[in-house]
Amino acid sequence: MAYRAAPIKIAKHVSSLLKGRLLKEPPVWLPVVQSIPPGPSVIRSQNEEINVSGQTDIEKKLFSTHKTTNRQRYSQKHLRTPPPRPRAIVYPEDKLRKQFYKDHPFELARPKVLVENELGINRTDYSKLMLDGMHPSQIDGEAVIKYQLHLMTHENMTERQAYAKATAEFYEIRAQQEEEERKAKEKMNNALNNLQSKRKWTERGIYLEERALREGQIADAQF
Repeated sequence: MAYRAAPIKIAKHVSSLLKGRLLKEPPVWLPVVQSIPPGPSVIRSQNEEINVSGQTDIEKKLFSTHKTTNRQRYSQKHLRTPPPRPRAIVYPEDKLRKQFYKDHPFELARPKVLVENELGINRTDYSKLMLDGMHPSQIDGEAVIKYQLHLMTHENMTERQAYAKATAEFYEIRAQQEEEERKAKEKMNNALNNLQSKRKWTERGIYLEERALREGQIADAQF
């Protein structure tokens, strides 16, 4: 196995080889290694005396004191700059919506009409709670809230007055809707009862016909 000298002894080992005339010419790297000898390990350690930052001693002192003062300044919580936060997006309908659904929680359970027309989702005219051509089932809580806001902005009503007027009209529309649903249900029940009564007479006719056929068969068997 060949001799492997430590990195720091390479220059001395090559010099001894030259003196013993085992090497005819010195290597090109020998003067460099003699002037800048390698460390004891292949991994060179950082020299603390070398100024890598390029700052003078006075500049280092100034920057070090500046950092400590900043750290002390922001160490206290009440002096810290609060992080930037987006502003809350608030609409005037939010307060009205909160009050309405607090008084009418069951309106949230009603099915909502999702028809995109002038009387549905894209409705912009709230001069009246129920426009011409609308069905009472199309009036929901959001329509009442928009109508209340219209009364406050265009008719200069207070929030309480607009709420009282909007809810009063809303109750009338709901009563009208319930009356129509009651009549439709009653009409449907009457139609079902008529069908059931007709079915009874039909079943009775079939029964009489079958009985007559059986009696006829018995009479034929006797002859």
